[in-house]
Amino acid sequence: MPSGLKKELPEDERTEFVINRGYEKYLFLHPIKTWEEQMVKIKSRNQFVKKNRDFVRIFTNGATRISLDGSERVLIPKRLMEFAGLKKELVLVGQLDKVEIWDKETYEAWMDSNEYDLEDLAEEVMGDLADE
Repeated sequence: MPSGLKKELPEDERTEFVINRGYEKYLFLHPIKTWEEQMVKIKSRNQFVKKNRDFVRIFTNGATRISLDGSERVLIPKRLMEFAGLKKELVLVGQLDKVEIWDKETYEAWMDSNEYDLEDLAEEVMGDLADE
């Protein structure tokens, strides 16, 4: 865990995490508090709706509680490493209340193939906030 990233976390959220599959070929590293908040939201969904059950199964598939070891490292479960195609070099990307863990080559390829212009994307996604 890079010390700069660790310092960005609240003091009581620096040692325990849940790691799980991302939406694309990366992993999410959630501080335990953030994960628990996500689970409250997910549990509020109607489980009689098939799409909701399917989402829960897929989203939580492989989710694993982990802690930093004495050297402030985390051991990523092998099946999650395989899912994300993690090799030697990794990229950690802060995502508001969690961290994405990418294989460096996969991340760079994703960034290179990104078809969005940041200015246009910002206006489309965030532009309506100015009206609030």
